[in-house]
Amino acid sequence: MSLGDSTRKEILKKNYSKYRSRAETAQEEENPEEAARFYRKCADVVKQLADLEDSEKIIRKRKQLAQNLAEAADDLEAKAEKASTESTSDSKRVSSPSSDDEPTDTDRYLVESPDIDFDDVGGMEDLKQTLIESIINPLEQPELYDRYGLGTVNGVLLYGPPGTGKTFITRALAGKMGFSYIELEASDLTSSLVGEAADNVADVFEAAKANQPCLVFLDEIDAIATERSGGMQKTMSESQMITQFLTEMSSLGDTDVVFVAATNLPDEIDGAAWRRFDKRIEVPPPEADGRRAVLAKHLEDRPVGEDHVDLDKLAHSTEGYTPSDLSIIVDEAARQALRETRQGDTFHPIGQQHLEYAVTETDASLEAWDN
Repeated sequence: MSLGDSTRKEILKKNYSKYRSRAETAQEEENPEEAARFYRKCADVVKQLADLEDSEKIIRKRKQLAQNLAEAADDLEAKAEKASTESTSDSKRVSSPSSDDEPTDTDRYLVESPDIDFDDVGGMEDLKQTLIESIINPLEQPELYDRYGLGTVNGVLLYGPPGTGKTFITRALAGKMGFSYIELEASDLTSSLVGEAADNVADVFEAAKANQPCLVFLDEIDAIATERSGGMQKTMSESQMITQFLTEMSSLGDTDVVFVAATNLPDEIDGAAWRRFDKRIEVPPPEADGRRAVLAKHLEDRPVGEDHVDLDKLAHSTEGYTPSDLSIIVDEAARQALRETRQGDTFHPIGQQHLEYAVTETDASLEAWDN
């Protein structure tokens, strides 16, 4: 890819984020015409991005996303036209929670399918294999798994220190399966108003079932499903929220919905909530081979002095570093090389010296976590 194409891609991606944000804001403000206009802009940008790609897989995903965005715009325009022709005695829109056409608050989190898969994840080979065997294969070969008394997995709990890649691997899982995707944090669900948090939980599961097959990811589940026995007395809103969550998780058995939750504090999770997850997987910091793979993945699309980078040495010098730490290291090394290029008349690729300097400047986040 030429430097011009690379710059154009960055501009297009920024435009996409801007248009998508405006479309979602318009939806929240119940302005379907405006939302449709910006979704069409998004679709046009994605088509242009597809023209700049070399990978057939990415091109197909871009084109599918553009089609989905255009269809969303069609639906919104149809709603706007219908609303303009319908007579109503009430100028204020009344939401109908039972209507499939009615957008919920979680629509702003929903994407058709992430534009990444396991090929985009450096390292984590054991975790990838576990997810393939426990989630993907049963969905692809249900009759075989039924013969062994093994059904599909609807609930997965990923636990381990922060920064180990729990969020990213879940996005990649949704992309690999081609599932619609909803990503949430606990703060998106909680509320001090009695009953509202439980309603938020119900809305998420309703949106997931309406967009099957769908993968829902909830980060920091410990914030909404803490142990109920002993300790601090829970508010009525918190108790209702946990009860609703348990009920919704139990309802997933006959659906194509996979619920993945992540936590840094597995011991804090309520026992009943813990048992709702068919698969519980620890996500530890990567070993040396994994760190090498992560570094290689972050470096692969950057100018690197191939004869001057020793990934094995770097992998051994970054023991205890998480994937997010390694990403920071590569970014810092790139800044150092860029700084040298701008200060002189010679182009400087990323070299060993830049990476080693970045390691010394980046603390392992797990050291702070352990302390």
